[in-house]
Amino acid sequence: MMLRVGDVPEDAARVFFALWPDAILRADLVRCMARLHARFGGRRMRPDSLHLTLVFVSRIESRLLPHVLAMAEALRMQGFITGFDREECWRRNRIGCLGASRVPTGLGGLVHALEDGLRDLRISFEHRPYRPHVTLLRNADCTRRASPVDGSPPNATAPAVVAWPARDFVLVKSSLRPDGARYEELGRWPLL
Repeated sequence: MMLRVGDVPEDAARVFFALWPDAILRADLVRCMARLHARFGGRRMRPDSLHLTLVFVSRIESRLLPHVLAMAEALRMQGFITGFDREECWRRNRIGCLGASRVPTGLGGLVHALEDGLRDLRISFEHRPYRPHVTLLRNADCTRRASPVDGSPPNATAPAVVAWPARDFVLVKSSLRPDGARYEELGRWPLL
């Protein structure tokens, strides 16, 4: 029987696979966040929570976590670099984010390998066309016009903003709290 995203057993964890930035990359992301905040307002993400989601599993029975950890441990994937070249504001979700106009082969391969591994374990996950982005703002006003200093229109493509060298990936447990999500790393695996 496959665990469905909507099934929420009492002994469950909310988890996702992600890339987590190092301190230097996080500082670059925080600078981008400041630019986006000046344009669109909203609530800035906590710097320690910035990440690139690979696969969102949602709720999973805790007893299945060792199988998920073992699946990730068995993956042997090459490292890659993702170029985040778009500063965007998504009206539907009201998020300000960095987007990548191109999905590198390594990133796409890692996402597919994780999805295939979860399918093999008969664990459901959130499946949608993969659109790499790093959320920097919540409750952004995507209808706001650009500031006179900036001069660019909302949702404009930015020049090359951030290059993210992926050296490892993580499985993270998310706990929702009144002040936002808190993350706990459950596992980390190197990329070759």
